[in-house]
Amino acid sequence: MIKKTEGIVLRTLKHQDSNLITTVYTREYGVQSFMLKGFRSGRARNRLSYFQPLSIVDMVFMYREQRSLQTVTESKCAYLLQSAQTDPVKLSLGLAIIEIFSDTVKEEEPNIEMYRLLYDTIVKIDQTDRQLVHLFIYFVLHLARHLGFGVNDQSKDARYVHFDVKKGSFFKTDYQKEPISHLLRRFHHSSLHSCGDITFDSDQKRNLIKTLFVYYQEHIEGFRYPQTLKVFAEVFG
Repeated sequence: MIKKTEGIVLRTLKHQDSNLITTVYTREYGVQSFMLKGFRSGRARNRLSYFQPLSIVDMVFMYREQRSLQTVTESKCAYLLQSAQTDPVKLSLGLAIIEIFSDTVKEEEPNIEMYRLLYDTIVKIDQTDRQLVHLFIYFVLHLARHLGFGVNDQSKDARYVHFDVKKGSFFKTDYQKEPISHLLRRFHHSSLHSCGDITFDSDQKRNLIKTLFVYYQEHIEGFRYPQTLKVFAEVFG
C-alpha cells in the first residue's frame, strides 16, 4: 500500500554499501523506520541531504504491515532549514532536543499536537538567533504533557511558588522565594514565541535544566541525561 506523510528526521545510519536506515517522526504514523536504497547514485545523494537529523521531509513509501522497515519511494524537502543544521549552537541545541525526543517517544501512532511542538520548535530555532536556550527549556517542559506527566499549576497566582518534581505541580508557598520554581512557572504559562522574554542568569539556567531532568527521571524509568548534553553545556556555558 502506498502512503504519504510529512516527517521530522530523528536519526539516519548507513546500511550495507549503498543503503540507509532512517528513523522519522511522521505526522500521520508516529515513529517509523524507513529504508533508503541506493543513496550513492547522483539522484539519491540529493535525497541523502533530506535525511539528516532535524530535516523536515515529505515522503511517499510502500507500507507493509508486518515489516519494521518501510521503503521510501519518493522524498522531497518539506521545509528548507537555513541554519539549524549548520550553525554549531543551533545544531547542538537541536540534537539535544532530538535525543530527548527519541529516547522518550516510541509510539507508532499519530499525535498531531506533539508533532507540531517538535516541528514548531525546530523552525523557531532555525529562524531566530537569540534566546535559543529558552526554546530548549520550553520544549522539554511542554513535551512532558504529551508524555503523560504534564505540569499542573495549583499555586493560584501566588507570589511565591514551589515546584514539586514528584507531583509535577506548582504549589503556593509563603515561606521563601524560589527563583527556579518561579521561572519554570513562567515557562509553563508562556508560548514558544513569548518564552524568549523570560530573563535569568547563567546559574539559574543550569538549575532550570537540572530541575527539568530530575523531573523527567522521576516520571520516566531509566531516563538518562542526553549524551549531547556535554556538547550542549560547552556551547551554552
